[in-house]
Amino acid sequence: MLLRYQRLTIPLLAALSVAVAITALVRPYFDHSSLSNAPTLIQVVAHIFLLQDILDLEAFSAGVWYVAIDFQLFAMAMACASLAQVWQGLSGKGSVVRKAFGFWLILTLCSMFVWNLNPLGEIWGAYFFGAYGLGLCVGSWRCAGFKFSVRNLGLLIFMVGVVAMAYHPRDRLMLAITTSLLLCWYEANDCNAIRYFKSKWIRELSNASYAIFLIHFSISLLVSAVVFNFWAENITINAVGLGVSFGMSVWMGRLIHHAIESPKPNWKRYLQWAAMFVATSTGVMLLG
Repeated sequence: MLLRYQRLTIPLLAALSVAVAITALVRPYFDHSSLSNAPTLIQVVAHIFLLQDILDLEAFSAGVWYVAIDFQLFAMAMACASLAQVWQGLSGKGSVVRKAFGFWLILTLCSMFVWNLNPLGEIWGAYFFGAYGLGLCVGSWRCAGFKFSVRNLGLLIFMVGVVAMAYHPRDRLMLAITTSLLLCWYEANDCNAIRYFKSKWIRELSNASYAIFLIHFSISLLVSAVVFNFWAENITINAVGLGVSFGMSVWMGRLIHHAIESPKPNWKRYLQWAAMFVATSTGVMLLG
């Protein structure tokens, strides 16, 4: 659990340091709703512990909510696995994976038919567990050793999806069901990767995708501020700006992935980047 927290937050804190600095840099020249206000101490602490949405505080960067939700979902999944382990120790029968599968399935159905229907629940992992749990169930199917095939699992997911969509249609749910069916197809084909997707450049981009996601807001903000101030009405340069923003986001994301995300996470590195984030935010507060 703690290792997952470190893996998520070390690159996040690095990206947030950049976001806070760039936001402060462009604020005098770029009046846009995407800019956050000057940081406060409680915001800084909340971002470090992934609590900004729960405390109803403004985020410093787009997508920070996703990182918090990812950690909550992981914590829920691991809590189920721990309960399954305890149950296995008490009963001595069956399989830990099957018991965990059962817990995940219950939470998935609760999310699909109850928790996901309340828009105010978006700050909690339970709201999104329907999609997350479908992936867990498909991923653990092979190890669980159930007697009916993964094709039948796909059919079951499809039927549950139809009922859930009839009960309350949602685009996100449709996407989750479709993705889980693709995962079932992948499992049914013995997890043989599509040859094209084995390309080195795709693998490298995939590995760096989290870092690219974290840094893209800051890069887009900086490029947008420059284009807006000098070529706001020039359609061609605006189009070029989109390309520059995309390219720089990928480039910076790969740098963050190799230099910050890839090294083994530990508390020392975590504290270093937390200190960097605090120092950057404090500097902006003092200068602003």
